[in-house]
Amino acid sequence: MTSNTFLDPFVSPQSVALIGVSSRTGPGTFNVLERMLAGGYKGKIYPVNPRGSSIMGVKAYQSLTDIDEPVDLAVISTPRTAVPGIVRQCVEKGISSVIIITQGFSDAGDEDGMHMHHEIVNIIRGTGTRVIGPNTLGVINAFINFNTSFVPFNTRTIPVGLICQSGIFLAASQDFSGGIGIGIDIGNACDVGFTESMEYLAGRDDIRVINLHLEGLHNGRRFLAAARRITPHKPVLVLKTGSSEAGARAASSHSGSLAGEDAVFSAAFAQSGIIRVEDSARLAELNQTFLTYREMRGKRIGFITISGGAGIMAVDACSKYDLVAARLSDQTIKALEVVFPNWMNVGNPADIWPAGMAKGYGKITALALDKVLADDNVDAVVCITPAYLDPDTDPLNTIDVINDTAARFPHKPTAVWVFGPHKEKYAEQFRAAQVAVAYGSPDSALYCLAKLYRYHNFIRGKQYTGCAAPPGINRTAAGAAIDTGLNKRLTVLNEQALDVVEAYGIPVVRRALAQSPEQALELAGGLGYPVALKVASPDITHKSDAGGVILNILSDSELSSAYDKIIQNVQAHRPGARIEGVLLQAQVTGGTEVILGGRQDPQFGAVLVFGLGGIYTELVRDVTFRVAPVTPEEALEMIKETRSFKILSGARGQLPGDIDGLVDCIVRMGTLLCEHPEIVEVDINPLLVKPDGCLALDARIIPAYRE
Repeated sequence: MTSNTFLDPFVSPQSVALIGVSSRTGPGTFNVLERMLAGGYKGKIYPVNPRGSSIMGVKAYQSLTDIDEPVDLAVISTPRTAVPGIVRQCVEKGISSVIIITQGFSDAGDEDGMHMHHEIVNIIRGTGTRVIGPNTLGVINAFINFNTSFVPFNTRTIPVGLICQSGIFLAASQDFSGGIGIGIDIGNACDVGFTESMEYLAGRDDIRVINLHLEGLHNGRRFLAAARRITPHKPVLVLKTGSSEAGARAASSHSGSLAGEDAVFSAAFAQSGIIRVEDSARLAELNQTFLTYREMRGKRIGFITISGGAGIMAVDACSKYDLVAARLSDQTIKALEVVFPNWMNVGNPADIWPAGMAKGYGKITALALDKVLADDNVDAVVCITPAYLDPDTDPLNTIDVINDTAARFPHKPTAVWVFGPHKEKYAEQFRAAQVAVAYGSPDSALYCLAKLYRYHNFIRGKQYTGCAAPPGINRTAAGAAIDTGLNKRLTVLNEQALDVVEAYGIPVVRRALAQSPEQALELAGGLGYPVALKVASPDITHKSDAGGVILNILSDSELSSAYDKIIQNVQAHRPGARIEGVLLQAQVTGGTEVILGGRQDPQFGAVLVFGLGGIYTELVRDVTFRVAPVTPEEALEMIKETRSFKILSGARGQLPGDIDGLVDCIVRMGTLLCEHPEIVEVDINPLLVKPDGCLALDARIIPAYRE
């Protein structure tokens, strides 16, 4: 993996110039020098302040140029108008690493701020100087007590690397991530961004889990490629903010409107092995999960509880996250029956309270946990225990019992749901032992175990091998069909779209274009009845809405009448629309209608959309997404993620659809989008999936025009 050692001076500098540091110290002054000294940084510090003299006993310099010793890192916190000139001085002095704390650049939204942002980029272009920021708290390296933040804060040191776009995730890292080892606030990311920072943390042995707080992203494909290299070796957890659909752009096709920004990010994370965290409260628990447990081989969960009701709650959470309650072996049940009351049935969950009252809660906890963990039918255990009293005086304190027992089964996670007013103190003692993790709810415990299971069974050790273009593509025919539409300056390609997808090997219904009733009759003879008629117009995307579709035409007389009716309907509903004729298609019945398409995403490029098709596509929104191209395995995953998979598999006595044929169509659509970036949006709706193959019945392409 690429380690990006150019970030070493940012994270472990031997000398730091603090440019613009205040001479004022004490509470409320937000003095970086004061924070750095208080934190115990051992390197050389060169404060730069126009007044010179000294600050807090450290010699100060009136200008960066006055420093006659090597400087590893410059931290700039001057007014924004002075920043570009200081960055130029850093370049001239040969300082390779610059952190710009100052705000008011691209984040300000004004013309001056944007101009200075681009000026900084131009100053460092082609030089050996790199920049983190502007608008950042900078870097924290808790391993060496180094911190460029002007905000005072405390945190727990753990082997977690954090890359964020908001300083709050550094300052409040104990809340968000449970602590921190190395943190990089990339701020506005005028230069150093997520990809380089993630690669750097991946190459450090002292970082075991990587966290991302992500608002936006530049060069998504490079990020995706880096994540695919990193995640098989280290877990990467992301908290994506700004995920509302209100942020998605307006689109002209089904695929464009369905593939909102957040859905595309989720798809990219899943493809690259990044684990998305749905809310900030879960990030710290997930970090502790990955730092504590070394593996989880299956998803069968055993439950040991002090309360029958609590056990039911935990089992409910189990099914919520696609885990299963384990079926305890006969041997385990017999071992528990010996100590359980004879009136009590032993099962999963195993309610140990009655036995614990009679024989000692700690003793029964140890026995039950040992037997359940030893069961070959169990892959992990959730142990439910109270924290009613302080653990130092609580007779129900089983922390040592649970840790000692769990330590003998390191390949099977033991999760503990602790409830009661002293649960935080219990959690701290479990955290210190690093054997089991205490969770605040059964939902949290099972959520984290589900993520752990997914990582160790579907991400860890899995290397991405890339995608190969499928055979049988007529690129010349596809290019000619696209050029025809572009030459006509069409905003939407309809009939040409069917030609394009057919050239890429996606089966298309037999069809012919008629420009008069007489020609329609002649063409119908070749197609054979029944036929369907659809208006051919570059100005009409949704043909049914304009009365431009008539199905089940069985004879010449019906055809002539239908042709005239379509023309009349369209002229009445869309006066002025260009009508190029009527498209005849062989009438096809049966099968399941799906939508297949995609669009060009500003972050990730070509993105595929697949889901339930037909007229209710956007209403039902049973869709899934992937960044293209995709492998056949990824295409099959897309299909299985939708509710329509049950229909395609033959639900309620229907014949199953051709899943292999559908997989091939998805792969081919991904190749089309990647090879033709001039296609802004495309969809086939519907693509009919029949037992003996797939057929595209309608398609549209939105092309891009560049003056």
